Amino acid sequence: MAQRKFVTIFEQMGRRRGQRTGHLFQHRGSWLLRYYVDSPDEFDPTTGKPIRERITVTVAPSEGPDRVGAREAQRISQEEYLSRVNAANMRPSSGKLLQDFVDSRFYPDYLPTLKRSGQIFYRSILKKHVLPELGKVKLRDITVERVQALLTAKGKTGLSTQTVVHVRNCLSAVLRHAKAMQWYFGELPTVGVRLPEMRREARRGPTWNQACQLAAAVPEPISTLVIFLTLTGLRIGEAMGLRIGRLNLGPTASRSLPPFSVSVLENYVRNQYSSLKTAKSSRVVPIPEWFAPRLLELLERENFTAETDPVFVARNGKPLDQHNVASRILKPAARALGMDWISWHCLRHAQASLADAAGFSVSERQKILGHASDAMTMHYTGADLERMRARLEVMVDPKMLQ
Repeated sequence: MAQRKFVTIFEQMGRRRGQRTGHLFQHRGSWLLRYYVDSPDEFDPTTGKPIRERITVTVAPSEGPDRVGAREAQRISQEEYLSRVNAANMRPSSGKLLQDFVDSRFYPDYLPTLKRSGQIFYRSILKKHVLPELGKVKLRDITVERVQALLTAKGKTGLSTQTVVHVRNCLSAVLRHAKAMQWYFGELPTVGVRLPEMRREARRGPTWNQACQLAAAVPEPISTLVIFLTLTGLRIGEAMGLRIGRLNLGPTASRSLPPFSVSVLENYVRNQYSSLKTAKSSRVVPIPEWFAPRLLELLERENFTAETDPVFVARNGKPLDQHNVASRILKPAARALGMDWISWHCLRHAQASLADAAGFSVSERQKILGHASDAMTMHYTGADLERMRARLEVMVDPKMLQ
């Protein structure tokens, strides 16, 4: 009788209408679920139907303090496994490998919609961290457990928490696109995973005195670039994308620009001009009148003086390579001055703090930096400790303690 019941269950499972319960049974203190899924590539030569692959998974403990009953085990089986399997059997593409989807759909569909830096980021994370571990796994078999195991292993190899987060976000983007293309079904397995605690070092900007010391220690045009970034807060890619025709270094309005200002309209990243980070990044930024002659002197050169030429130009007529300049000139000079924490981005933080000390409002600083929110502007602004100390000295009258 028991043998007949077993056969009947599997006859029900064979129907393409879906599997209600699969075969749920106890084994060595656990509830196990056995079910079948259609192969996307292999077909029975006799019937022409997809060949079905048998899968057995552990659903829940059936013994011990955390044991669950048969009814609860059936509910878990249906919600976490069979509902997705039934949908997958309607679309056998869920049986394709992750590598196949990335090559055939993610790279050609998704990456062209990103900026060049974003494309390089996704290709790098997939190549180094995701595909070596999950590339040969079928989409329907990428579970929370698999993703959690991947991220935990990456964290143990010494990767920073931020890199582990990048791995999770990259895999999530791939699976979201797979779900949109109906190659993946169910909840994304990247939602329920746990990540190591994020420990960020507080990024600081140099003081004006430190920025001047750094500018004096590097050659032109890097020296002027350091001061320019400290005064304007432009992202390094925005500064590299700045063309001569988008400067107004005179006392009168010109080229639809106010006096002594620059128009930020492009990025130059990874040897390519591209659009700005956000819509609010497009802006007009003022520069001090006393700084204009230094930029004019920089532009008094023999070559590359057309309005479309870059302000900070290399010998080949293209913008300076920010990475080469940072590694060969900026960072060595900073280390020699005892400022080994210096980066291009630190100069952006310096502008926010200097503007705050000068009395600029949050909205004014937000407009200069091109942030989408005032909260981000406040994140960039570092309060001056000595200025706070001076105000603290006069905040109350200590004589009243006597």
